Amino acid sequence: MRILFFSLFIFLQIQLFASTGAKRAVSDTIQIQLDDVKSILFSGEWEAVDNLQFQKIKELIDYIENSPIDSIVLDLKADLDNSRQLIKRELRNIPQIAQIDGYIRASEINNSLLNIEKRTSETMPLNSIIVPEDQFVGMYSKLPLVSFENSMNLINDSLVVLPDSILVLMANSKLTHAAGRQVYSDSTLMAYLERERRAYNQKIIETYRDSISTQFRYDYLNRYIETQKKKYTDSVTAHNMALLNSYNDSISSVVNKKFSNNLNSLLTYVYRMPNELEIYNYYNDKTSLSLQNDAIWYEWIWLKNAQNDSLGLRIENLNRNQFRILIDETVSWSRLRQQGSLEVNKIKQLASLDQKLLKVYNRKPVLSPWKLEGKIYSGFTQTYINDYWSKGGNSSASVLSTFTYSANYSKGKVKFENGADAKLGLIYYLPDEGTVAYRNWHKNSDNFELNSRLGYSAFKEWYYSAEANFKTQFFLGYKNNKDSIPNSAIFSPAYLTFSGGFDYKPSKEFSAFLSPLSVKLTYVSNPRVNETSFGLLEGQTRKTRIGMSGKFELSKKVMDNISLKTKNSIFISYGNDAAGESQFTKLPDFDSETTIDFKINQFITTQINLHFIYDKDVKSKWTDSAGVEQIGNKLQVKEFITFGISYKI
Repeated sequence: MRILFFSLFIFLQIQLFASTGAKRAVSDTIQIQLDDVKSILFSGEWEAVDNLQFQKIKELIDYIENSPIDSIVLDLKADLDNSRQLIKRELRNIPQIAQIDGYIRASEINNSLLNIEKRTSETMPLNSIIVPEDQFVGMYSKLPLVSFENSMNLINDSLVVLPDSILVLMANSKLTHAAGRQVYSDSTLMAYLERERRAYNQKIIETYRDSISTQFRYDYLNRYIETQKKKYTDSVTAHNMALLNSYNDSISSVVNKKFSNNLNSLLTYVYRMPNELEIYNYYNDKTSLSLQNDAIWYEWIWLKNAQNDSLGLRIENLNRNQFRILIDETVSWSRLRQQGSLEVNKIKQLASLDQKLLKVYNRKPVLSPWKLEGKIYSGFTQTYINDYWSKGGNSSASVLSTFTYSANYSKGKVKFENGADAKLGLIYYLPDEGTVAYRNWHKNSDNFELNSRLGYSAFKEWYYSAEANFKTQFFLGYKNNKDSIPNSAIFSPAYLTFSGGFDYKPSKEFSAFLSPLSVKLTYVSNPRVNETSFGLLEGQTRKTRIGMSGKFELSKKVMDNISLKTKNSIFISYGNDAAGESQFTKLPDFDSETTIDFKINQFITTQINLHFIYDKDVKSKWTDSAGVEQIGNKLQVKEFITFGISYKI
């Protein structure tokens, strides 16, 4: 039998090597054939006889060149998980823009422009506009003014009509030939012509000034009106654009959310579609398997040889592309051996043969409903703690050890999940001035948590659940090495929470627990610890709060060597606080811790941990820029990076 198995192993290796070379040759051939098909399909010289067939061929090429359906589903799932926007709409494609509330329509714009023109004309009459003198520069050279020497042209051009008195004087002067009287008549004529010349020139100047002034005032008024109109249209354009952008963003958000939800449902449907697989044994007995993601099941198949010997194989579903094969545990391999062969003529008939069949026992392996799992980790840590971390600690390099253990029960409709989580980090300080004697060490991480949740299946992935959670720390904690009074100790504080509600578990990686009724107890038992820092009144050792809570947990293997685990919880108290304000109007208490493990090999791991806490009952102390000590509620932040050794239990 051993020789048979060894020969089978060698044969499989040869077949694997041959199949690898064959696959490589097939891949090269497929690429050549694919390029040939594309060169014809997209050449522009040939056309498809049937567009439906053409579309099917393009889908086939896309499937071969790009990703199989599983990769497409995972990529789109990642985009949806990152809340990436999938669709958008240009403003020009918004239908019925004029119907949007607050949008300024063209008719309103035209009416406003007419009102601007009318209002400006009424508030700014033409005669109120001052014409600058530079508008009249050089006007005398442009006007047909009459000079003194050309005064007689006024008469010749019939621009001036001489009065009868001057005509009589001129006639008499010709009759009498009196020198004195003739001189008198000439001087009178010239004086009259000079006066008329000046009056004529003045009239031309005034007419020109009036025309220039009127034209300037009209142009100035029109420019001012156009400026006011442009300011109005610019403001309307900016208003409408801002309104359309806001409207489009709000609609896009709703449409994207609906689109993403529908797409997520389709991806979930495709992700969970089974991959049908049929297995035949030597006697052509068929076993149908439906390999599926996020499904836990197993099936037995029986291998047979020509002698009708049977060997049971247990097939366990991993996902739609993978399954695990286990050999029947009832088989004892030590009893399997190669039998010697005899020639037929040397086989002797037995004297007597017992024809009775022995009783056949059918043994089936019994799977335990309990699943136990644990992990121990220890490594070098770089830690950052801000000034608002209430339990004390400093940023430093230190040694950190963590321990996690879970004991989960699952059978039928009942799930019982239990977990313990402990962290302890220590740092050594060199002696410093003011340091308390015999205490050159300090802790930078100290946490102990127990969690137990009992659930009963309600429908699909929902469970009726009840949970109990306990949190505290191991050792005394100080704000710094110069303080002699601890700000935390074992059971000081300690938190005990009881919750009842619904647990949503679509997969083994994700859990969302919603509790409309939770009771949270806070204990401070050490008299050296200031209980008022944790929301208790002076002298109290316990405080009870009733409210609603939620807890969201995700444990996912991002890549083969990278895993992510995050725990997030919130708590909202019912009623009002000491100031009489409703707790629902304030930021809820939350505790968020995320751990990322980068596995280098089986034992060496790099770990990143981020921890955020906000608790309205916890008072943090810090010193502001003026050196004054402040007390209040602040976000507590802790981060550390470690490189160390891990071991799974």
